[in-house]
Amino acid sequence: MKRLRLLILPLLTTLALPGILGAQAAATAPAQYSGKYTLSGVVVSSSTARPVENASVSLHAAVDGRLVGEMTTGEDGSFSFPNLAAAKYSLTGSHRGYITSSYDEHAEYSTAIVTGEGLVSEGLTFRLPPQAIIYGTVTDDSGDPVEQAQVSLYRQDTLGGMGTIVRTQQTNTDDEGAYEIRHLEPGDYYVSVTARPWYSTKPQRLNVDGTPIPDGTRSPLDVAFPRAYYADVTDPNAATPVPVKPGDHIAVNFTLHPVPAVHLTIQLPQRALSAQGNIGFSMPQIQQDVFGNEDPVPVSASFAGSDPQGPKTMEVTGLAPGEYQVELLSGRGTATHISTINATSDLKIDSSSSSSLAEVSGKLAMADGGKIPGRVMVRLRSREVRFPNGAPVAEDGSFTLHAVPPGSYELMAGSQSGSALAVAHMSASGATVDGHMLVVGNEPVLVAATLVQGSSNITGVAKRNKKPAAGVMVLLIPKDSAADRMLYRRDQSDSDGSFLLPRVIPGDYVLVAIQDGWDLDWARPGVIAHYLPGGLPVRVSAQSDKTIALPQAVEVQAK
Repeated sequence: MKRLRLLILPLLTTLALPGILGAQAAATAPAQYSGKYTLSGVVVSSSTARPVENASVSLHAAVDGRLVGEMTTGEDGSFSFPNLAAAKYSLTGSHRGYITSSYDEHAEYSTAIVTGEGLVSEGLTFRLPPQAIIYGTVTDDSGDPVEQAQVSLYRQDTLGGMGTIVRTQQTNTDDEGAYEIRHLEPGDYYVSVTARPWYSTKPQRLNVDGTPIPDGTRSPLDVAFPRAYYADVTDPNAATPVPVKPGDHIAVNFTLHPVPAVHLTIQLPQRALSAQGNIGFSMPQIQQDVFGNEDPVPVSASFAGSDPQGPKTMEVTGLAPGEYQVELLSGRGTATHISTINATSDLKIDSSSSSSLAEVSGKLAMADGGKIPGRVMVRLRSREVRFPNGAPVAEDGSFTLHAVPPGSYELMAGSQSGSALAVAHMSASGATVDGHMLVVGNEPVLVAATLVQGSSNITGVAKRNKKPAAGVMVLLIPKDSAADRMLYRRDQSDSDGSFLLPRVIPGDYVLVAIQDGWDLDWARPGVIAHYLPGGLPVRVSAQSDKTIALPQAVEVQAK
């Protein structure tokens, strides 16, 4: 089942001295959840299997998230919720020093416990993962601490089915160069550091034409730190992953090595000057590709020259040699030009040769002729280009996305009201449409797209050797497995093997159940193709019932 995200566990309504009477009493269940069944078990550390005393355990109705009961575990880690009705429940556990988790949690999914005749809901083992910590120090090659260095943490993420690496946390070092990142879940992490040497000097300024003002050579203190990755490398492809297990405390230290800085001289477009001689561009944004994420680089930038009628330049300093993406920003902060550079030495950039950013606008319509659901946002998603911005869709279906870099994008529409939407057909002028992808260049793009809405829920049971299987990954795959990822649906089977796939878009699918399949790149056709022959064909039409109960169980496959 989809995990219930609980921010705060309510306070206990029944108090008892811990360790004397065992588990503290549960809060009284609402009348509609009162009955003859019991849900019980023990909370243990997932790393040591030892009981966790005084852990908070809360029980919620899976159907609506309503609190049914809460309690604190005893010395033996036990908990018990008696007198429950036959229903489906979710369990959440927490304790200081542990990751607040749902029962048998995998990312956003967990297993709900079903009570009823012949069902097992007692003697459960709730494994609570201790939080892990990555800590360390950042020094320069003379051994001095580097203050205010930015430490970034990245993690291998399979939530979207593509095995991407995403940034999860950031922190800064203190005056002793120390840092600490807490509350880490198990997984593989990468660590990087950016900083500026405190002793680096500001370089000489430039003439109006971008040439350096004479008077001596560059200072030997005109240096920069390259971005560093664990373990002591500057190339992200050579970075070493840090495997983190529950409860780990792992030291990751860095030594930064200064190198001569490179300078960028950016020639602004002529239209950057207004009639009054004011600059129509703000300081450029320098970014670096880090595991597919465009991360900002700390630099200094200033305007050069004073003649409003002559060429206007910007000077960027404090940059280590490397590959970067340079974005020029208008005075209003909107990106207008973008350049990808390999700055092995001082470099001059003419913005007229940079890629202009496109404006993508268009209109959406529902395929059935109905009204577009309320509060719809449209986004562009790409594996090659990072473009996190979205735009609201007006009542008439119109939208505009500004400053879109060239690249191939998947057009996505989502409703904040919870409606599931997918693009059924798309055409465009100013861009190429390749299947489900929109290939954007430097020209303005006008898009026309029709949307379909998912309103059918699919319910079923996953079985292994003819018995209900709990905790397995259930995945609904479009017949064209390379199609829009918005068509995929996923769930985790509950204690009776049941699952629910909500708001399915009409189409032909294959349903598969995979044991321990949570770290698979399931959205990659080459990966999931292995499991399709053992799947169950499913067809959802626009006229399908709101709830489709599958008459046949889906057989669980080994990973």
